[in-house]
Amino acid sequence: MGWGQDLLFYAASNVEPSWHKTWPFGPGLEEGLLSVVLKGLFILAILGGMAWLLRYLFGPGGPLRDKEFDEPDPEAPPRPGQTHGEDRREP
Repeated sequence: MGWGQDLLFYAASNVEPSWHKTWPFGPGLEEGLLSVVLKGLFILAILGGMAWLLRYLFGPGGPLRDKEFDEPDPEAPPRPGQTHGEDRREP
């Protein structure tokens, strides 16, 4: 390694990493109970938002859901009190 690369490596190795001070998912409990609870709520909000988005997109009547999933099963046996030609959907 040349003199310039040695100097660059030395300067880079003396920098204290500060990303761990602002990263929200750091390990440990040294920040206190409130910080841990807020991190948990933040993670819960992210996962809840993802679940809601998937439910909206692929749930009943969703824009990305296959329409065949919303139709009644043609092979399902009829419910009690239902004739063969009636619609099998619940009222």
